[in-house]
Amino acid sequence: MKKKSVTAIIFVYVAIIVFTLAAVFIAGRSYTVYLHNPYDSDLITVEYSNEGIIKDTKIKHTHGYTNITFKCLTAGKTQVNITIKNNVPGHEGESTGVLYEFTVLPTGVIYVTGCDFGGYYFILLGIAFITVFSFYICFVQFKKRKKTQFFSYKTVLDCALIVFFGIQSLMYLGLFTCCVLYPHLFDGWRVYNLSGLIMMIIFALSIPFIVLFSVFISFSNVSLIRHEGLGKNNLFGFFISAVLFFGSVACVIATVRNPNSTVFEPSEIRTSIIRTVVSSAFVYFECLLLATQYCTQYCATHKPKYNQDFILILGCKIKKDGTPTPLLKGRIDRALEFYKSQLEKTGRQACFIPSGGKGSDEIISEAECMKNYLVEQGIDESIIFPETESTTTLENMRFSKRIADNHKKNANILFSTTNYHIFRSGINSAKAGFRADGIGAKTKWYFWPNAQMREFIGLLASEWKINAVFIVLTVVLSVLFGNIPAIINLVAG
Repeated sequence: MKKKSVTAIIFVYVAIIVFTLAAVFIAGRSYTVYLHNPYDSDLITVEYSNEGIIKDTKIKHTHGYTNITFKCLTAGKTQVNITIKNNVPGHEGESTGVLYEFTVLPTGVIYVTGCDFGGYYFILLGIAFITVFSFYICFVQFKKRKKTQFFSYKTVLDCALIVFFGIQSLMYLGLFTCCVLYPHLFDGWRVYNLSGLIMMIIFALSIPFIVLFSVFISFSNVSLIRHEGLGKNNLFGFFISAVLFFGSVACVIATVRNPNSTVFEPSEIRTSIIRTVVSSAFVYFECLLLATQYCTQYCATHKPKYNQDFILILGCKIKKDGTPTPLLKGRIDRALEFYKSQLEKTGRQACFIPSGGKGSDEIISEAECMKNYLVEQGIDESIIFPETESTTTLENMRFSKRIADNHKKNANILFSTTNYHIFRSGINSAKAGFRADGIGAKTKWYFWPNAQMREFIGLLASEWKINAVFIVLTVVLSVLFGNIPAIINLVAG
């Protein structure tokens, strides 16, 4: 992202925060109390323990409620006793009394015991604007990367943040709307609890799918190990599925054993903070997992343009007699299929770069094996440029790029591999310093889940700083919102 763009984005965030704080301080100089008054009685008395701190300026009756607006006069504390006496025939003499404790801060903001203060709703609106703007930025970034450099963990992260900020935007806009339409039902503490409860419900609704998904991953890994052998790369799925399964089960058990986790009482501050942090973190990681699934699947179905100069075929293990295995044959056949389609549709002839060195148990290099197969399929040797030194996918990309550059600068390069391997190969092409499209040959179903879990772990590791910042921010903001009374008292003290 360009420096000017970053500066503009920071400016917008700062502007939102400044305007939000200004709105909070302006609106916070008054506070409206909503009292249930089904008979719309006008016999209302307001008594202050300390005069001159606040004053009632407006009394209004709406839909069975009496709304009394108070404005600040000076910093200090006072108790306000509000009594409503009924004069409706048949209910004469009945009265209700409510006691409030008001604190006017030096800034003029009125705070009411019960974790509420004037201007609280504007905090919700400010958060909503921030999440909506973040959603927009991530959406624009994702579309840009999709066109210019799709093979990047940052692309997956942008995709995940689109979903996460989308959920957050809808939630905070919805809460703000509810607060405006039904102010008598919401105060600061209930709004905070409700936001955490909404995230908890979203996570709870996803638990059955997570459990089924984790079981499926384990099942596919069993098939993978049976066919491919036991190796550390084949165990990623077991690790992730165990975390998903036992994490989900633990959350369900914790909720069942602690029914207070769904209540709104201010006495349950600690429970509310834990609920908000845990549910938000789980939803965030679920968004990362969903984004990983989407990006890997998109790579497998993406159709590159017919403007390729070179088709790079990534090697893998060959048979003892020097012929390609079914897995490698699939990659070569997929490259041939694209080569013929491009030639037929555009008349443009691409060259081949079969890439892969010679293993200790192989009689020839993987590149030579692929070249022999291409020649057998009628491809002229003059357009085949084998790369025979590489031992890893990253070396495949680097060494093949050198070959391509020797024949044509800034050439369009397409790589052919197995469909589950496209995204990781694309990341390696980016590391090698060039942008390439990828095509994939079909393979056994049990390769997919393990490959996707590897990409998920790669995303967590590659973008660990951003992931850590999100979790820390979630914890800090939850603790701050959950301890508003202590913060207010500290400021007022």
